[in-house]
Amino acid sequence: MKDTALYQQILGIVNPWKVTDVDLDLQAGSVTVIVKHNNVRFCCPECRRKAPIHDHRQKRWRHLDSCQLQTFIQAEVPRIKCSEHGVLMAHVPWGEPGSRFTALFESFVIMWLEAGSFTDVAKRVGLSWDQVDGIQKRAVERGLERREDEPVAHMGVDETSF
Repeated sequence: MKDTALYQQILGIVNPWKVTDVDLDLQAGSVTVIVKHNNVRFCCPECRRKAPIHDHRQKRWRHLDSCQLQTFIQAEVPRIKCSEHGVLMAHVPWGEPGSRFTALFESFVIMWLEAGSFTDVAKRVGLSWDQVDGIQKRAVERGLERREDEPVAHMGVDETSF
């Protein structure tokens, strides 16, 4: 099995995306997985209608380590031109908008945060305190978006709260 096919499989990269190259840097202790897309029409992240590609932006995401090497996904992400919403970055299946980490990596960090402090987790995964804070904030936002409002059945008021 070629290294591109291996990373295609273990990262779960699916059509229209494809792993085209794997760059191993033993000096830096990292592996960069280069991902490209087929020339297809992507959907607008707002209205989900297919739109033409406007241009591309080079992006890079930190992923879970593989073989004790920091693993990164690098891709030229298309910006699409929606007739209603203008030029927007297309969605990538491995990451959240505005994040420099894959969804799996962020999930891993959140799992560690359940057991340790920001400083401990930052040291453990090789991030700064601010990066860990950003991951937690995105997780809280996702949780609040999924939350449904429930009517208050009973409310108690005493002289202190009154």
